Amino acid sequence: MGKTFGILALIFGILGFFAWIIFLFLPVVLPFSGYYIPGAAIVFGIIGIIVDDSKGMAIAGLILGCIAIVVVMFVIPILIIMFFLALLP
Repeated sequence: MGKTFGILALIFGILGFFAWIIFLFLPVVLPFSGYYIPGAAIVFGIIGIIVDDSKGMAIAGLILGCIAIVVVMFVIPILIIMFFLALLP
């Protein structure tokens, strides 16, 4: 079929690392908006592994999407808590 879904997965996977920064500074955001772009990378990665001829970019996008979800779920809240604890006297 081509490499369409693999390319989309890779693009959304790379953007997933920066999605939390983009959605963090917007004044009005949807709940759980940091999960949309990495979630799209995971969905397109799975579809790309099934459908595409070349599976390399789809696998890379899937891995990047999973890592971005983990960063948004665990690392960012820990950093925010550490920041506020550092401000306490």
